[in-house]
Parts: sequence; structure tokens; C-alpha cells
Amino acid sequence: MNSDYKFISEDDFERIWGVKKHPSGDFFQHKDVIAHPLNCVWTVVESGDDADGNWYASPGYHVVNKLGYVLTSKPWDDITQDAIYFLDDMDDDSSDAEENV
Repeated sequence: MNSDYKFISEDDFERIWGVKKHPSGDFFQHKDVIAHPLNCVWTVVESGDDADGNWYASPGYHVVNKLGYVLTSKPWDDITQDAIYFLDDMDDDSSDAEENV
């Protein structure tokens, strides 16, 4: 992912867009969202970059690195940016510190 690209923050995505997950807490599958308006469907994807453990929500249907789908109450439009769905803020420094002991 391009570091210069601006994303909808994880908190704003939940609060402003009204994210809905499957009642089980898992992501929806394609069969669950196909009957919903396209502009309320977001695909949650991994970045595909080992250094970036974040998950992103992209408006619409996507195939590459797809984890599943979420729905939103607020419909997206053609200028809607991707959102951070899960921000991986785990510090990798702890493994480096263990190696230096």
C-alpha cells in the first residue's frame, strides 16, 4: 500500500460508516452480501506486504488478498477512500530485544 495514500481511520470507519459484520462476528461471505446494494459492500483485504500487517476495507468486491466482506449503513460513492479495518500496532522490537539477550 502506498504510504502517501490517505485512508479512512479505523475508528471513523466504524463510527461514520456504520460497519455491520455477520451476527457470528465473522466476515460475511459473497453469498451473504450479493443481495445488498453494491455501494454498501466493502471487501476486507490483507495488504499482501509482510511488513504491513494491517487489514483494509475497500469499497465493492475485490478478489486479491480477500478475507471477507462487511456491510455499511452509509453507502460509499466513487470518491470514497479505502479504510483501515484493523491497524496492526504490534511492535516487532520485542523479538529483536530477545535476540540480543
